[in-house]
Amino acid sequence: MKYLSSAIIKKYCDDLHKSGKKIVFTVGTFDLIHSGHAAYLLNAKSYGDVLIVGVVSNKSRKRLRGKAFPLIDQKNRAELIEYFKFVDNTVFVDKQNILPILKKIKPDVFYGLGIDFRSHLRKKEEADFIKSYGGKIINVKESKPFVSASAIVERVADLKIKEIIEYFFGKVKIDLSQGDFRKKTWSGLKTDVRSERLDFGNHSKDLSLFERKYFGEIIDEEMLSKIGKKLKSEGKKIVLASGACDLLHAGHARFFNKAKSYGDVLVLAIPSNEIIFKQKGRGRPIVDEYSRAELMAFFGFVDYIVIFNHAEITPIIEKLSPDIFFTVVEDWNQIDKSPAAALMEKIGGRIITAPPQSPLLSSSRLIRKAAGIRVRQVFKEVLDEAEKWTSLKD
Repeated sequence: MKYLSSAIIKKYCDDLHKSGKKIVFTVGTFDLIHSGHAAYLLNAKSYGDVLIVGVVSNKSRKRLRGKAFPLIDQKNRAELIEYFKFVDNTVFVDKQNILPILKKIKPDVFYGLGIDFRSHLRKKEEADFIKSYGGKIINVKESKPFVSASAIVERVADLKIKEIIEYFFGKVKIDLSQGDFRKKTWSGLKTDVRSERLDFGNHSKDLSLFERKYFGEIIDEEMLSKIGKKLKSEGKKIVLASGACDLLHAGHARFFNKAKSYGDVLVLAIPSNEIIFKQKGRGRPIVDEYSRAELMAFFGFVDYIVIFNHAEITPIIEKLSPDIFFTVVEDWNQIDKSPAAALMEKIGGRIITAPPQSPLLSSSRLIRKAAGIRVRQVFKEVLDEAEKWTSLKD
């Protein structure tokens, strides 16, 4: 159980303290999550034994940003970050008043953005309480490039608005990463090889994070054949799945976590920017291909990620020879009649299908909602007048 209700959290944390566990607590909305969020949470985890994440409640977010927010319900936001192995627990919080939850948790470390204290979102009494029992506050800077969920919402919405009025004809991609998988860096966190520990500085205990399976590995397509043969020689059952993973939400995580349950190793194939643009049209993808791959690598259920630049998945199947190809079943894809189905039968594998795991959550729906919010912001004066008057009189 990762979610902690207000009824049990105090006893749970008291027991952790008694057992000598060091608790780290941080707070965030995590409305549209990206690799920077994952790196932030992993860094937080490195300061202690148990990471508890305060997910801003719907009510609190609406009070801060307006009735149209958040884009995604609190339960789905919490569920998504719970798929990170380095997140131990979640709890819903009022972002403007975290003192009640601090009194129940008594974190050894409060990990947050320094800007929250400078903007007075974090209160002096909160800091005073943490210091009163010997707790420590870690204020981190916004890493560069820093992209907030709010900025993504605005970019997504502006794109949709411009598309609707046929003013915007180019592509917009948001590069949310600082990493480069060929240089073995992850959102600014560097490691020499996958099996070695990340260097978090002097505060880090002996955390062999890669050895503890906190990461999948982003690989070049040319490595698929070698990896496939090696895994099969070890008796491993390989599952292949594919998805754009653009504007990631809990439904994506549920789907790929389900895929992993059918085998020992999950290889996730992510279509390139070029392929998604051809399939979905101008303005897509929203998130750059490497940033999409990097975020998926943070989830414990993904073992390998490959970015591919083919119209079909068949070249990936040919190189990898998976035992199972796990894919979504929808009216449009007719998977049983596809080249992928024929190829899987030829190599002795099989296709397993599943419906979308969250039909009400989709990138397209998120874009439309964000656009509606942005229209209200941009044209508020005009819309307010339109609502006042149903007709004009002389």
